[in-house]
Amino acid sequence: MVTFYLGCTFGLEHALVSRGIPLRHREQGINVPMFKTSVDVLPCGVFRGELVVSMRPMPESHLAASVAESRLLPRAHGMPVHIGDRTWLGIDNTPGKNIGQDVVLADGDVPVFWACGFTAQIALDNADMDLAFSHSPGSLFVCDTLSNASSDDGSHSDGVVVEVLKFTPPRLPVAYSIFSSGVRARSEQLEALIHEDVGNRRIRSLIVDGDLLKSAVSISEHHRRVAIATGFPAVPDPPHEETDGLPGAIALIHAVQALGAEEVVLLCDSPMAQAFRNIVEFCVAEGILEQTATVCCVSAQDTDEDIAATVAKFDQLIAIERASPNPQGVYCTMSARDISELCDPIERWFRAAQQNSTTMTTGIGDGGNEVGMANVHEHVIDFIPLGEKIVSSVHTDYLITAAVSNWGGYALAASLYALQACQDHSYYKRFGLGEHAVPDPAHFLPSVEQEAKLLQHLNDLQIRDGRMPEQAMSVDGMLFHNIHAPRITAIRAAVSI
Repeated sequence: MVTFYLGCTFGLEHALVSRGIPLRHREQGINVPMFKTSVDVLPCGVFRGELVVSMRPMPESHLAASVAESRLLPRAHGMPVHIGDRTWLGIDNTPGKNIGQDVVLADGDVPVFWACGFTAQIALDNADMDLAFSHSPGSLFVCDTLSNASSDDGSHSDGVVVEVLKFTPPRLPVAYSIFSSGVRARSEQLEALIHEDVGNRRIRSLIVDGDLLKSAVSISEHHRRVAIATGFPAVPDPPHEETDGLPGAIALIHAVQALGAEEVVLLCDSPMAQAFRNIVEFCVAEGILEQTATVCCVSAQDTDEDIAATVAKFDQLIAIERASPNPQGVYCTMSARDISELCDPIERWFRAAQQNSTTMTTGIGDGGNEVGMANVHEHVIDFIPLGEKIVSSVHTDYLITAAVSNWGGYALAASLYALQACQDHSYYKRFGLGEHAVPDPAHFLPSVEQEAKLLQHLNDLQIRDGRMPEQAMSVDGMLFHNIHAPRITAIRAAVSI
């Protein structure tokens, strides 16, 4: 016989109580509730199964303290593996489906889940062994090692301040994430870089502070299938497409592929579909992308039911410099020129996403007439020239406003890199399973040389600056090497690339 002793979250409860954190199951005189999730643990030989978690609800004001305390006890399972609604863990909400006893949440309580030693019982059951002994819930081995000795190896005694952020929009089941304060500092640096109004377009009135980080966290945690929409046919002459939007979209494709996305779709207007496919293949051939992406279009003939069913399969929809209809259904340039005949109804995907409980959406724009800018509808009307005529009618869960939309895409990709480099966020998003993998920065953010090569290729295809079509190697009226290259360098430096 071989004996295994597994750390238990009971070992941290003294620390939680000492910080004044209420433990509802103790107050109610019951054992801590436990739940079987749909998260597969890492198999080892004959042992495999799903992760079991214990749940301790508490007021939101105690979340940061509970994370800080449990972070110092890695032998007692360490930090929580999920904070928020249990459905994100694939837990059956049917009453009585938990392993322990039901606990009553107080008003304002947030469920907090830790990995549970009962996971080993599931693995034993699945191994179909002839003979094995285990403990019953709550009946554990008590040793003479103090629980605060769990951090003796110093692995988590590094002085890092860990933050807890609620990132889900109100329409979705609530979820929080964890990351170091350094991630927030880098995100604020990135926001400062992309919010500088170098084009004097009055974008400061359109900024939603903090949405860059919330969007990045949502994508970091939910990215199995991602669709990225771009395309603003603002140039009067064919092929009408401009140089702002697509480079940022390519950067985001690269970043979400680095996260491990199983499918990435690039949405565009049908007249540009073949050109976009060729551009994606050019990027693969030149090493700007490591994998291809599927280019798709949205038709006015697609039924609402078909679109809803398709969108529900995606974790994320991202629009970057994507033309949006105004409240009257007209697509307009910044000068209020009607370009409706050049635009497919891609916004139907984003509107469908607002009706489901699985897909999160992000809009990236720089003028007020892009998908997502309906979030700041009144400010577009009040502060942007011709705002009442051009204002977007399409909402997104998060809005990233930038002086140039490409910059917003670069900043989001950089934020994703910063999150992957954070060991605490890595632990949380992988539910404490496996080891932290140090990300390769080259997989998340393009170099200046790569962006210059892509822009030159766009110019070769007659894709031009939307504000100054006659100007080569230019985006939004600004020369690449004079303005954009230094900004890309600064964005990379903000996350230490």
